[in-house]
Amino acid sequence: MDKGPANPEIKEKVLQYLDTVEKAKSKDIAKAIGEEKGAVDLAVKELSMEDKVEYLYITTTFVALKGKVGAPA
Repeated sequence: MDKGPANPEIKEKVLQYLDTVEKAKSKDIAKAIGEEKGAVDLAVKELSMEDKVEYLYITTTFVALKGKVGAPA
């Protein structure tokens, strides 16, 4: 089932929120920006494909602006 493209406004909200934190879970981003988690997940997926955010796997999955979090020591 194709959900279509992500809402550009939600993508912008995600980027603005991630600029204020080091990393965050999708559910926390959704809560912080007042959007549904599914819409945030779609926006994050597109932003990842656009190389603007990256997924971090640190015992669980986080999202961060590309290059904002360094490699683990």
